[in-house]
Amino acid sequence: MEKDKIVFDLETERTFDEVGGHHNNHKLGVSVVGVYSYNKDKYRAFKKEEFDELLEVLKNTELLIGFNSKSFDNVVLQPYFKDFDLSTIPHLDILEEVVHALGHRLKLESVAMSTLGYGKSGSGLDAIMYLRNNDWDNLIKYCLDDVKVTKEVYDYGKEHGHIWYTNSGVKEKIVARWANGSANTVEQRVHDALDRGEQLEIDYIDEKGQTTNRKIDVQRITGNKVKAFCHLRGAVRVFDIDKIKTAKTAGKMDSWQNTLI
Repeated sequence: MEKDKIVFDLETERTFDEVGGHHNNHKLGVSVVGVYSYNKDKYRAFKKEEFDELLEVLKNTELLIGFNSKSFDNVVLQPYFKDFDLSTIPHLDILEEVVHALGHRLKLESVAMSTLGYGKSGSGLDAIMYLRNNDWDNLIKYCLDDVKVTKEVYDYGKEHGHIWYTNSGVKEKIVARWANGSANTVEQRVHDALDRGEQLEIDYIDEKGQTTNRKIDVQRITGNKVKAFCHLRGAVRVFDIDKIKTAKTAGKMDSWQNTLI
């Protein structure tokens, strides 16, 4: 079986106050673990009675991806797996990358809002309330929303070579050391499409933080701005490279010769 790449997050049964502080993470207990599988392109939540199945997923993982996951999620989850050491799985903790770049911590919400234009759907205390109200639908949705945000921050960094945070009202870059490489970033693909007369299929973050799939014919690039014919809108639009989540070629553009005149 081909090894998988997994993004994960978990929700706890108890608060820090109830277990005597952050140094007792291992006593928090787990209500649900959410994962995203790159092999299956699927989100899945595991309750405690499904942890044997979760363990098999983890044993087949070549890279575990999370946010504050080495010192929190792994520690909270480890007591459920007496015969398997979670720290043996190769692990990318995005918060570690943030601290490496900046020297201090940031919240996932802060990074996500700056990078994606949207963030988390609530707080960990909401998840504990859902658990105590036996509201599994909202608990699972909340957990998987966190997984989705973490995944999309990771994907953005992989595609662009950086993620974003806001420093005193100004957006600044954090280098994503897990990126594809400078020759294969979104920005480079946009420039290549212009040079080669190729149409691009992009996922674009609009002003409301919503993502739409579009096909564009690039006509001009000025700094971070891309003037292109948008087939979705049927008109020329200006796109911000930093808001293009993904970009892939979709054949030759029909109007390529016109852009050369």
